[in-house]
Amino acid sequence: MLHIMPNFAIVNKEHQQFKTYKVMKRIFAIVAVALMAATCIFAQSNEPRHEISVSYGAGISLIGDGISNGIGNGIFDSMSGRKWTNSKEFGTLGLEYFYHLDNPRIAIGGIATYSQYGEDVIKEDVKEGERTRRYISVMPSVKYYWVNKQHFGLYSKAAAGVMYTTAKSENTLKNTSETDSRLGFMFQASLLGIEGGSLHIRGFIEAGVGEQGILLAGLRYKF
Repeated sequence: MLHIMPNFAIVNKEHQQFKTYKVMKRIFAIVAVALMAATCIFAQSNEPRHEISVSYGAGISLIGDGISNGIGNGIFDSMSGRKWTNSKEFGTLGLEYFYHLDNPRIAIGGIATYSQYGEDVIKEDVKEGERTRRYISVMPSVKYYWVNKQHFGLYSKAAAGVMYTTAKSENTLKNTSETDSRLGFMFQASLLGIEGGSLHIRGFIEAGVGEQGILLAGLRYKF
């Protein structure tokens, strides 16, 4: 009767090869996951975090000046014999900076605006002088992206801060002038903003209410 004895050397070698294969498989899996994670991190780090924008619009201060002058002219013309004409408006110029957080939908930053409104003072058909009002505001801001793609964005924006107002009245006939200044609260709430273009340069429009503009448009640089 023949007895076939197993070759333990061969069995042990095959077992070691199987263990080595399993270890190598695990190593390759770990390396693959690490490479994928590194790729994602690299891609995220290349996404622009900063943005600077310049805009032009019609803010509530200028609109309020136009409305109040329209109403006031009818009332005060008959009382003082003066009227305000030849309005000269410099619409709201806005400059803003935002930093995008790790959450790609949220950005925080600030907005600065400047606007100016002027007009001539007429009495008995003779120019008596000029009135000029300037508005400067600085407002911390937050922006939330409903859609944030490489070439397109849809967002809402809110800001609140302070506004510095100066009003200067000049009487050119008497060569006199008066200046008044005050500090007050101001805000901007852009209910809907749309931006589009390249990864770094985009045009945008916004609709809302506030000092930056009821309607505004501008250019944005992301880096």
